[in-house]
Amino acid sequence: MVQRTDPQIKRAQLEAWFRKKLPAAESISVGPLEKAPGGYGSEIHFFDLEWRESGQEHTEHLLIREESLVFRVFPEFHLDREFNTMRALADSEVPVPRMLLFEPDDSVLGAPFYIMGKVEGEVFDPQQVGDQPVGPLWEATPSERRDMWRQVLEMMARINSVDCAQLGLFYPGAPQTGADVLQHQIDFYRNMAEWAEVEPRQLVEAAFKWFEDNRFEPRHVSLCWGDARPGNLMYRDGEIAAVLDWDMTHIGTPEIDLAWFLAVDWLTCESTIGKGRWEGIPGREETMHMYQGALGRDLDNFFYHEAFAFLKLGIIFWRVIKNIPGIPPDFSPDNQPLVKLANMLQLEEFL
Repeated sequence: MVQRTDPQIKRAQLEAWFRKKLPAAESISVGPLEKAPGGYGSEIHFFDLEWRESGQEHTEHLLIREESLVFRVFPEFHLDREFNTMRALADSEVPVPRMLLFEPDDSVLGAPFYIMGKVEGEVFDPQQVGDQPVGPLWEATPSERRDMWRQVLEMMARINSVDCAQLGLFYPGAPQTGADVLQHQIDFYRNMAEWAEVEPRQLVEAAFKWFEDNRFEPRHVSLCWGDARPGNLMYRDGEIAAVLDWDMTHIGTPEIDLAWFLAVDWLTCESTIGKGRWEGIPGREETMHMYQGALGRDLDNFFYHEAFAFLKLGIIFWRVIKNIPGIPPDFSPDNQPLVKLANMLQLEEFL
């Protein structure tokens, strides 16, 4: 297994790098690196940068996100796409962190990375501290939770409505038309399922055949957040302060984001490993209604997108669970998203 650079060595490497990026700065100092929670797909640390310039002292509260060397959720990692998406959204109505510098050269720290401003606020989803959840959604009243949920869906609709052409978000290799977006996702996750050796193989292959056979031409192509869920939002003073974690961003259809949001919500609240739904948080039908109202139109062929979201979730679930330290190689997780998918597509014979 690849080992990460010692934090003290990494600080010295960052200081040397910043001296090249900020030639007018003096006395550059990188503070201790504080590991951020989560971050399966990449390494994330907070730190303070201090320097002197033109006789003035400066301090910036920053975050560094590095491409993962220890564990990859996905076979392909596009840190540049993540950085460029957030940078392109800087002047839009979608709040994102202040994007500062991207470094593609892996000789600096051993992997590509980017630097962005730290966002003040709380993670929208509750965080577990001992036996007690903490966070804005947990602390809210049922009525407040419903309003906060609506904010999330309105933000998602806002993302799905940005002008991709105006913001330059059609990155190289991105599908340009509705005819391409579904096939692009099918090809990506088929490759991932093979790479991750997802089982039961017959079910996965039968599911991909169903999606190929039922592929259609979506009427709407948009920017997709990708990992659309409350846990990837920062909340401050009653409002969403920033949309985070764009590592799954792609050009697709708005329905893809809503379908993923509902699939993750199902796994979190309604599956047998879920923790139940808190009072005030809307269920599936009301969530769909809220999103449609924010988007301003009816959903297009939503069953297809929702079923595909469970396939994606099942593939990612398998990849993550199978790679938890200490898990025996022959361990076969209870992949409830794939069971849900099999029931939706009537493929139970492959379970």
